[in-house]
Amino acid sequence: MHFLKMTCKLHSRKHKLIALSAFILAQSLFCGCQPLSSGSDVWGVIFTSLPSHVSAENIEDPAVAYIFRQTHEPLFRQEDGENFRSKVLLNWARNIKYTEYKFWPDSDLRFNDKIGFSAGYLYSFAEKITRKYGAPFEASLEKDHVVVKFRTSQPGYLLFLTQYKNAPSVINGPTEDGLGEFAVKNISKARIGLERKRSVRNGYNRIVLSQYGGPTDPNLQSRLIADFNKISSFQWPSWIKTEYTGFDNIELRSVGLAINHPDAQVRNTLYNCIDVDEFRRAAIPARKDFYDIQTVLPVGVPGASGGRPVQACIVPKRIRGMAIVLANPRSDNQKELATFSDKFNKNTGLHLVIKQYQPKEMNPMLFDRNYARPYNLVIVVAENFNREQDDFFDSYVGEDRAINDVPASIRKNFSLMRGEGFPGKKRIMAEKLAEQLSSAGLALPLYQTIVKLYYPKRIKNLSVGRGFIENPDVADLRW
Repeated sequence: MHFLKMTCKLHSRKHKLIALSAFILAQSLFCGCQPLSSGSDVWGVIFTSLPSHVSAENIEDPAVAYIFRQTHEPLFRQEDGENFRSKVLLNWARNIKYTEYKFWPDSDLRFNDKIGFSAGYLYSFAEKITRKYGAPFEASLEKDHVVVKFRTSQPGYLLFLTQYKNAPSVINGPTEDGLGEFAVKNISKARIGLERKRSVRNGYNRIVLSQYGGPTDPNLQSRLIADFNKISSFQWPSWIKTEYTGFDNIELRSVGLAINHPDAQVRNTLYNCIDVDEFRRAAIPARKDFYDIQTVLPVGVPGASGGRPVQACIVPKRIRGMAIVLANPRSDNQKELATFSDKFNKNTGLHLVIKQYQPKEMNPMLFDRNYARPYNLVIVVAENFNREQDDFFDSYVGEDRAINDVPASIRKNFSLMRGEGFPGKKRIMAEKLAEQLSSAGLALPLYQTIVKLYYPKRIKNLSVGRGFIENPDVADLRW
C-alpha cells in the first residue's frame, strides 16, 4: 500500500523556572489587587462578557475561542488553505486513497503536570474524535503510533482535525487543558488568567481576559491591555489609534438578510427590490465601509464570489400593498430604517413595517424551533474561522434556521454538501447551493465584515489578517 509520509520538525523545548516574584505579580493581576509595571510580560484583552467555564462545548463563545487559540493545538493546521502541518505530531502519513491515516505523537508534549501526549492517549483520542467525524472506521495502536482506517475514502478527515473544538484535550475542573503553550490558571466572573507552561524571554508569559466594565472601566486607560479588539470600536479609548499599530482585517463573517415568506414570488420580489447598499447603511448606520459579497459565502471560503448580488426589481400586481415585517433589535437605526422604509414602500407599493425587539429576544426567536417567527425579514450574521462552508448556510437552511419555509431540494443539497469529503467537490456544491439560496429568494447577501485591529507597536512579528485570522497566537509574539 502506498503512503505519503510527512515529517514535522519540532523545536526543542527547555524547561525554565518562573521566579517567585513573577508568580506573585501574576496572581496580583489575576485578582485585580494591583497594577503591573509597563515592562510586564502580560497580554491583556477585554471582552464584553466572560464564560463561567471553558470547554469545547462552549467554543462558540468568543472568549472561549480566544482561550482555545492559546491553550489548545489541533492535530493539524491549514492556514494557507491547502497544505496541512502539525505542531504536535512527529510524523504522519496517509495512503493515496484517503482510507488510512497514521499519526506519530510528540511524546515530549504535555497537557499538564500529570498527563502527557502519549501514543496511548492519542489512540483513545482518535477513537473518540473519529466517532464524532461520523464515517465507519477502525483505530489501532501500533507501538509508537496510531492507525485510523476507513471503509471508504475520507479526504475531509484532516480538515476536520484542524478545528479547535476537535483538538486534543483533557478536563481539568471548570476548564480543559490542551497542547497549546498556555494553560488556564484561574477563572472568576471578572477575569480569566492564563499562564505559559514554559516561560520565555521577550515574549508574553501570562494572558489576562477582563470583562468590560463600561465607559469608566479603568482598563480603558491601561497600556497593559494589548487587545481592545474584542469590544466594539465605539468603546475603544481615544489614544489607541495613535499609540498602537493598526491592521486591516477581512473577517470570515458574512451578514445577510434572511427572507422568511412561504410565497416564492414574494421572496424573489424582496430579494430583487431591496437595494443592498441603501438597506445596509440604514440598518447599520455606524458602519461606513462594507466589503461586497455575491452570496452568503464570504471571500476566503471555497465557493465564494466577490461583488454585489445581481438584482432586477419587478413587483407583481397581486402582492402590492402586502405588509412585510422587518425584525429590528437595534436602537441606533430607527430613524434611518424609517426613511428607507418610506422610500421602499413608495417605489414598490409594498408596506414594509419595522418591528422593534429587544436583543435578548432575537436568538430564541431566530433559532429555537419552539418559537414563532413573526417576521419576514431579519439580519443574520454567520461566521466560521476554519473556512468550512457549512456554518454560512446553517442559519438559513439548517435545523435551527431563521426561515420557516425552505424548499426540500435545497435542504437535501445542504445535507449532501455537508457530508461531502472531497474539498474540490464540496466547493462546487457550496457554490451551487449559494446560488440556489439567491435564486429562491431566501437570503440577500449584505456584506462581509472588515475591521481595523490595533495592537501595541513594540511587537516585532505580529501578522494579523493573514489567512483571515483575528485571534493572534500570543505565544508566538516577541518584542
